Amino acid sequence: MTTDVAPAVVAVDPRPRGSVLGTGTVLIWNDVVPEGVTRFYEWHDKEHIPERLALPGFLRGRRLRSAGHSPEWLTIYEAEDLSALVSPEYLQRLNAPTPATTETLRYFRNTSRAVCRLVHSVGSSTGGHVVTLRLDVDPAREASMLDHLRRRAFPDAMAHPGVIACHLFAADTSASFINTAESKNRAFDVPAWVVLCEASHADAAREGWRVIDSPALRALGVGIRADAAAYQLEICRLAQPATPAEDR
Repeated sequence: MTTDVAPAVVAVDPRPRGSVLGTGTVLIWNDVVPEGVTRFYEWHDKEHIPERLALPGFLRGRRLRSAGHSPEWLTIYEAEDLSALVSPEYLQRLNAPTPATTETLRYFRNTSRAVCRLVHSVGSSTGGHVVTLRLDVDPAREASMLDHLRRRAFPDAMAHPGVIACHLFAADTSASFINTAESKNRAFDVPAWVVLCEASHADAAREGWRVIDSPALRALGVGIRADAAAYQLEICRLAQPATPAEDR
């Protein structure tokens, strides 16, 4: 596990949610070796996503795929806020992975995982196609980057038909690097900043990507990882509301 430096604190919009459910998010990119793909789907669809969404404060889980790309899969967990992602219940689960979790993580490769707070969001819909850009920038230029994304890049991307939402996330250092039994089973890096651009079709996703990943953004000293990609939705699951018996 690397120790990439997470971004300094910047001003967060008072109500940045847009179409994101909550302001705490876990973003996970990974590959799976060929012999583990069937096990991965069985575990992720039927155990892991339901397990996570049973935790307090977790609201939605999505998994997307970019076939033939590395990393091939992207998982997004949305939570009420960052506290849900460091809660005793969540940490207990991370420290007591199921046998299927321990077995399946052996097949993971090229993993990035960031526990994030939502900084800025526009758009009121979620898309079946999501572009992810993992960014790095000098802390002294973070405010300029944020201003550019808010005032120029996101509005310009949203002006294109089919682009329906854009989000900016900042990784939380302490939350991302908590040592748990589960994290010891896989090496991963933590991107400092993440942009997601959601679209209703693949061409729109690529156009939103082109608009955001612009010379103007790079002129601010923003580095964009070469493994940016457009992912397509495979599964989406909402947390089930508690029943009256569970509330007691």
